[in-house]
Formats: sequence, C-alpha cells, structure tokens
Amino acid sequence: MVSLDLSTLKEAAMAVAVGLMMGLERERSGFERSQEGPGEAVNRRATEQVEVPHGSLGARTFALLTLLGWISVKVGGDSLAMPIAVMAFAALLIGLFYFETSSSDRGLTTEMAALSAPLLGMLLTRDALLAVAVAVIVTLLLLSKPWIRAWIPRLQREDLTASIQLLIVFAILLPMLPVRALDPWGVLSPRKVGWMVALIAAVDFLGYALNRLLGPRRGALMTGLVGGFISSTVVTVSMSRQAREDDSLNDPGQVAVLLACAVMGIRVAILAAVVGGPGLARPLLLPMAAMVLVLLGASGWIYRTGRMKSGGDEVAVQNPFHLKRAVAWGLALAAVLLASAVARAWFGDRGLFVAAGLSGLADVDAITLAVSSQVRGVGLAPATAVQAIVLAIGANTLAKAGFAWVSGGRAFGQRLALLLGASMVVALVVVWIQV
Repeated sequence: MVSLDLSTLKEAAMAVAVGLMMGLERERSGFERSQEGPGEAVNRRATEQVEVPHGSLGARTFALLTLLGWISVKVGGDSLAMPIAVMAFAALLIGLFYFETSSSDRGLTTEMAALSAPLLGMLLTRDALLAVAVAVIVTLLLLSKPWIRAWIPRLQREDLTASIQLLIVFAILLPMLPVRALDPWGVLSPRKVGWMVALIAAVDFLGYALNRLLGPRRGALMTGLVGGFISSTVVTVSMSRQAREDDSLNDPGQVAVLLACAVMGIRVAILAAVVGGPGLARPLLLPMAAMVLVLLGASGWIYRTGRMKSGGDEVAVQNPFHLKRAVAWGLALAAVLLASAVARAWFGDRGLFVAAGLSGLADVDAITLAVSSQVRGVGLAPATAVQAIVLAIGANTLAKAGFAWVSGGRAFGQRLALLLGASMVVALVVVWIQV
C-alpha cells in the first residue's frame, strides 16, 4: 500500500509538471503547424480561439503518460511487471495513434517524446533531479527544430566530421583510458591527459562553431572575440600580415589582437578553475581580471580614437579539431607535464617557473592545464601555480609582441607591444602584491 504523505504528493505533482512541460511544447508546435498556409488564413486563425489540432498529442496526454509511469512504479513496488506492462500498453496506444493519424509529411518526433514520458515518470521515483534534467533536455531538443533546420544548410562535411570525432573522444576514447599514472611523479595519468586534450578541443570547437553560426563578419571586434577562442597567436599573425599590406588596418588589427588576448586571459582562467578547482581560481582571478581590463580598455581607446576602417579579410579560421592534431597536442601536453614535474623535483619551484616560461612561448594552455592538475594531483601550492601561469602568459605575450613587430612592421608592432606589455606588468604587480 502506498502511504499518502507530502513527499508522495510532491512526486506526483512533479510527474504531472514534467509531462506538461513536454506536452505544452508539442501542443504549441501543433498550433504552429495548423496555422501554416496563405497569409489571410494564417492571420485569421492566429486571432481566433483555436483547439488542439486533430491528430496531435497535447499537454494533457503527456502529463497523463508521465503520471501513469510514476503510478506503475508506486503500485508495482520492486516488481518490474507493472512498469513493463504500462510501457507496452503506452507503446501500443501511441503506435495505433500514429498509424491512424499519419500522413506522408509527418515524422516520429512527437511519438518518440511520448514514449519517453512514462519512462520519465518511472525515473522520478528513483532520481527526481535526473528525471527533471532529462525532461528539460528532451524539451530543448523539441524546441530546437527551427534552429536545426536553419543551420543544416550551412553545415559542411568537415563540420560533421569534426563533430563526430569530438563525440568519439568524449564517449568512447576517454572512458577507455587508464586512470593510473605511468610515471614516478604521478602526473602522466592517461585519463587526465585525455580529459585535458578533450577540454581544449571542445573550447576550440566552440570558438569555431560560433564563427560558423554567426557567419563571416568584417571588423576587428568579431575577429578578435571569435578568434580569441581559437588562438590569439593566429589572430596576431594574421592581423599583422594584413596591417603590413594595408596601413589603414593598423588600428583595426591592433583592436583585434588586444581583444583576442583578453579572450585568451578569460579562457585560461576558466580552464584553471575547471581543472584546479576553487583553490586555484580565487588567487588567479585578480591578476587575470587586471590583465583583461587593461586589454579591454586599450582596445576601447583605439576603437574610439583610431581609424577603424571596416575592411580587410577576417582571420581564415579552419575547423580546429582533428584527431591527429589532438593526439599531437596530447603528446606535447604530456611532455610539458613531465618536464614541469621533473623540473620541480630537481630544482623546486624555480624549475617549474623555467618550464612555464619556455612552454609559454609556444602555448599557454598546456602549462596552464599542467600546473592546474598538479594543484589537485600532487599538492602544488595555488600561489606557485598562479605565478607559473602568469609567467607563461607573459612569455606568450612577449612572443606575440615579437610576431606583431616582425610581421606587421614598426608602426603596427610598437604600440601593440607597449599595450601588451602594460597588461602583463599590471598582472605581475597584482601577483607580487598577493604574494
């Protein structure tokens, strides 16, 4: 016998709410389909009171299905007979409904969502938070139809290949990697290195996807913001080359580089917080915020006072995720992890700073992830990790200033080097004050 108490009533109400959430979306979608047609007919139906279109599963049906799934578990107890019978009954009814109302242009989305409703009601009795989260995901998938249809024509084969590769890394390769470290210092855990590689690949792919979704835009703002997600060094080299070819692009190119470096600082802070935890995020926040604010202020000053001609080509952004490139980056990361661990073991914190400075000349993400993982893994002091990360960013900033001066000429590189250097001085001063 099911006891009637407040928690039981709360579960029943949640089952109804979950079903209503999905059903309301389907019912609204049915109204939109029923209003498709010539202009006057559409406008007339939009202003009139309408009913649920014939042949659609609405909010009440979904709510009853989730409630039915919940009841089956409550009544059946530990036995699976009742939930299985309820699922079979629901599947039979939904199947009959589909064949009775199907048409040549009709899909299976609503029916598949309806089949998930009783399962979500059953899941509520085991893990209410998970059931609600899954219901939200299902509803978002149902809502995403117009966005997916608008984006699919712009989808290229390279995009699809990269997306599948990223899913393979997260869903198949990562769970297969061993957790145990392979080195005496305990830093080369294949699972840990794999997660770091996947994290960087996901961030890079996000920047690429934003660029693809927003479309090609001219102007320094979009180039710097979107390019910074992928590689601030790529933005620096590309804009330097364009500025050398066209003097009018000096100011827009400098704005793009400064914004890309600011985005890089934000990206580094996020990566360090995710991998190193709150203990690293708190002391790193102030120097990174100071650096980013200086870069944003400098870019805003140039944007308002400079010659911001809307011209030039955007950075040619290629899809950044490829399995070979990811494996090569993973090997480089493993080398940085091992070098920093060996340097710290032999020379203490000074050895780590040497490794940070050298690796930062080529890539900031590798040393950031390396020292962040050591904060949690081998007990590296957060203050030492912050100093190593800021030192790596300083070395990387010095390299970008050199690229700008050599590739873009003195007119482009001199002011940019001064502004980038000022941002690093501010960050280093904040680190020195914290110490």
